[in-house]
Order: sequence, then C-alpha cells, then structure tokens
Amino acid sequence: MVEPLAVIAAAKKHMRWRIAERLKYVTQESIIEQSNKIADTVRSLPEYKTAKTIGLYMHMEIPNAIPRKSGRNVEVRTDVLVKNAFDDGKVVFLPRITHTSQLSEDVQNLFRRAQSQLDSNGQSNYFPSRFLKMLKMRDHEAVQALLVKNEGTHTFTIKEPSEGEDALETSGLDLIIVPGLVFSMACERIGRGKGFYDNFIELHKIISQRWARDGPLLVGIALREQLVREDDAAETSMDEFPCEVHDQKLDVLVVETDVYRRSPG
Repeated sequence: MVEPLAVIAAAKKHMRWRIAERLKYVTQESIIEQSNKIADTVRSLPEYKTAKTIGLYMHMEIPNAIPRKSGRNVEVRTDVLVKNAFDDGKVVFLPRITHTSQLSEDVQNLFRRAQSQLDSNGQSNYFPSRFLKMLKMRDHEAVQALLVKNEGTHTFTIKEPSEGEDALETSGLDLIIVPGLVFSMACERIGRGKGFYDNFIELHKIISQRWARDGPLLVGIALREQLVREDDAAETSMDEFPCEVHDQKLDVLVVETDVYRRSPG
C-alpha cells in the first residue's frame, strides 16, 4: 500500500521530534567518544580507502557545556574525519549554501535539466532557490581558519568556505559523508527538513550520467541515539520508515564501530 504524502510527512515530523528529544540528553563527552569511533570506522571502510575526492560537512558549533534538556542541535563531530582525510591524501570538499542564481551557467543548465526530469516524474518544484555547493579546500589549515557563519535565530552556527573549486564543475565526488537527524539500520535517512543534501545528491547523480561514471557513494554517520527504535514508530500509522520519493538512501551507515550496508535493489 502506498501511503499518502500527508501521512509520510506527518510520520517524518514525528520521527524528527522523537530523535530530537532523545538527543537532548546526550553529553558532550559521549558525542566526542562516539565521533572518534566513527572516524576510525570510516577510515577502515574499503570504499573510503579507494576514494580520491570526498565531500564532508562541518559539524554544528555548540558550546562545550550542553545544558540538559537544552534542545540544542546535536550531531556527529567531523573534525577528526576532516583531519584524517587530509592525512590520507584525499581531496576534501566542504559545503556552502548559496542561491541557485550564483551557480555557474553550466551547472544551472544541468540544474534545469534535472528539474525537467523531476517534473516528468511528478516532483515539480523539488529544487529550492538555495542550493548546497561542495567547494575544494586547499589544506587542513584552511579548514581550521574558516569563519563561523551565524544562522541568526538558530541555536547553532556553521563554518563554511567562501571560495574554492566547485565539485560539480570538475569530475565530481567519489564519496560523500552525509549528515542527518534520523537513521535506520536499512540505510534510510531523514534530514532536518531543508533538503540541501537530497537536492545536491540528485543533481550530482544526473551530472554523473554525463560523465559516464557512477554517482557518489553515500556514507551516513550517526550517533547511536539517532537510530530508529521500534517504539519510535508507535505513534505513527506507518509500519515502515517514512520516506518520500526525493529522499536519498545511503549506501553505508556508520554508527560507532558498526557498519550497515544497504541491500541491493
């Protein structure tokens, strides 16, 4: 049975709320400990070892002391992951949110082609006016020098590069470390509702077809508190993880030392 979109959207909202409530109780010590284990596990993946170009993200900057029940956004720290990537000789790209009009003419043409493709599948207006770019970082020192971009009323701040070679204007990415809020052991993912990564990955896959190469391998990283449990779905009317047609599934999910892989098909 195909669930109505309204039912799926409500279930996703409920899942976000459940996980966000759980994350309120995670200590900074636990975040650091789990993040370090995740960094080691990612480094051991055969797909990571063979990847040359990697898209990473900068974790949200929050105070060292997280007040209990603070409601602050919590996620896997990526500082060790980023340093490892440079130490391992990877070409590292980091995200910047920009207006679609600031994309190059070539990428905008591909953007319109992607929208046309999605329109034919009944996914009109999928791409928003703001878009995620992956920009090449010169070295680890350049990453450390990034300025914090204040998101105004939000409770977190994000470091973003201001310049760098655009991954979609070169040969693309071999592997992307994907953030999120909710994850399943079947490598399903729910983001924070903005759609930046889903949009970027969809466009990257379409561009990859032009390059006659596979799309990027998607590796999710999650704290154990972000994994869906049986009781998380108790208040929804769905038996399965709530996914919409545009939600990108991961190829691999890393939770501490555990590695989950998406089943073929």
